[in-house]
Amino acid sequence: MSEAAAGRDLVALPRAAVLMLWTAAYFRGDLGPDDAAEMSHGVGRSGPSGEGEDLFAWMTALRRLPLAQLRLVLPVPGRIAGLVGPPAALPAALEAEQAIVVTAAGIADHTLVPVLSRIDHPGGGMTAVGWERFDAPMGTHVPPAATSGSAREELLRVLRRVADGSIDLDLVPDEPVESARIPPTWISTALPRHVDAGAAHLLVLAARTLLLTRSEIDEGHAQTIHLAEALARRGLLDELHDAARAALVEAVERIAGESD
Repeated sequence: MSEAAAGRDLVALPRAAVLMLWTAAYFRGDLGPDDAAEMSHGVGRSGPSGEGEDLFAWMTALRRLPLAQLRLVLPVPGRIAGLVGPPAALPAALEAEQAIVVTAAGIADHTLVPVLSRIDHPGGGMTAVGWERFDAPMGTHVPPAATSGSAREELLRVLRRVADGSIDLDLVPDEPVESARIPPTWISTALPRHVDAGAAHLLVLAARTLLLTRSEIDEGHAQTIHLAEALARRGLLDELHDAARAALVEAVERIAGESD
């Protein structure tokens, strides 16, 4: 682990978010592109697959784009706002549930999507990640990032409603999420040293809430008996999941924007 990450707590985040955070640290001059590329693979049994985009070359090439900006997209079926073409980029981003859209002076340049593979060996297995690049159709405009702070307030509002309500949700976002609930498309990382305490808290809160609500939605609730209760519970989970996803995107993009 580099000096930039030493002594910092780990947080599980989508791999695209981790890459954006460490690219921002490189843009700030806090570390070189080789260290930033290494840190983007996170902590644990994970590493580069050797296929797709070389992150060192990708980061240094971003310096040559005019007014380059990185946009995090966490798409789900029916909610793909922020994604740009070509058409092949859409199913890839939906499968990974994440993508980075790179813009130059407000015009989409390309989309980067993580592609995972499992490597097994006698000592255990590891997840290898490569990054597939999709060049955007020429002249595609991307709206400015929404960093007004409203996503944070909405997440806190829904969390308060959950805490005060009568619907039982197994959510404790102020405690670490157990590893079984972290999908391979996410990875644990230290946070770059320029991330302040407030931004770090929002990242952790949003990420944990997103993981926990996803797990609850996937697993269902065996104690729910009545249909009305089940529908109310699912509606609240969906609302909280959407709020956490928006807050996570807002937090990552704000941190990345501070490197400009």
